[in-house]
Amino acid sequence: RGSLGLTPAMSTQASFQRHKLLAAQHEGSAQIWLEDSSAILRKVATGGSVGSPEATATKAIRHAIAQQRLAVREYREASRLRPRDADTKDRLRSACAVMRSLQAAIDGPKPKPLRRFLAHYNLSIRYWDLGKVKQALVEAERACEELRKQQLPCGCAEHNLLLMAQVHSEFKGEHQRLQEALERAPEAVGPNYELGIHYFDKRMLLRAEAQLRYTREKARAASSLQLVEQDRQLMQGEEDLWPGYDGKKAKRMVTLLEDVEDDLDFVVGLREHWCVEEEAGKSDELQATGIRDGARPHLLPCLHRRYSQDTAACDCWWSDICNASNVNLYAEAPKRPQTPKRPQSAPTRRRR
Repeated sequence: RGSLGLTPAMSTQASFQRHKLLAAQHEGSAQIWLEDSSAILRKVATGGSVGSPEATATKAIRHAIAQQRLAVREYREASRLRPRDADTKDRLRSACAVMRSLQAAIDGPKPKPLRRFLAHYNLSIRYWDLGKVKQALVEAERACEELRKQQLPCGCAEHNLLLMAQVHSEFKGEHQRLQEALERAPEAVGPNYELGIHYFDKRMLLRAEAQLRYTREKARAASSLQLVEQDRQLMQGEEDLWPGYDGKKAKRMVTLLEDVEDDLDFVVGLREHWCVEEEAGKSDELQATGIRDGARPHLLPCLHRRYSQDTAACDCWWSDICNASNVNLYAEAPKRPQTPKRPQSAPTRRRR
């Protein structure tokens, strides 16, 4: 016998009944708070209320949720004491359902998580700027799929997908021709420069910048080689310059270098405008590298803006996404619960 003079079995039964009784009391209190909230809302409908009735009704619902949460706790404790009691299990499930419905009424509808869409969208543009067409198309299609799952218009995500496919198809033959020319003469300045312009025409800004920088190095090397050979022959007192030297060719090389420098400055300016996720307070050094330094990434500008100044459709879509109350660009989708793997049994030693 215990200190209260009860047997362990009777003590457990008494505790079980006590938890059920307390749970019923908490449920009754929650029902009273809900009735008070309903009465306040009825007064609002008839116009006979003063002050801030909405806030008072919300406060009453919160009190009801608190009481319902206590009821759930008591039912769980009672279910722990009597795991096979069907009535307790039913009451616990019912109490949990009521608590969830009350909490949903207070919280309102959850915004649609679009963080995954944001990642696919920005990654598609980054791949495109790097000249990786296949990866860009895959990410653009995934961005559209995320919007379709949430029953939202594709907007700029679809613009990107269509533009990428169209531009890749139009420039495919030219790209193949330039690649074959570079295979024949990898060090030639002209084909390398044309390839850089080709990437710029496709608005692959990072790839165009890298190709133009490579062309500049090749042009400088060729120009330096011409000048060194010219100075060597002049120092040796040779009247005729080396047969490979051509004054017009040297002037063309200087002009080409100037053109490459101008193109690089232009592309760098465009890259900082189109390829970097702008955030308030981001340092200029980080903007120059294209690195995001914040926890709230922003949507990169649509590729359509790189080809046309008519961006009314893009602005309208972006405004609708930002102003929608049921959308959250920075919320992540809930993770699916992983099913635990079945433990592998230890190998048994075979008896001889």
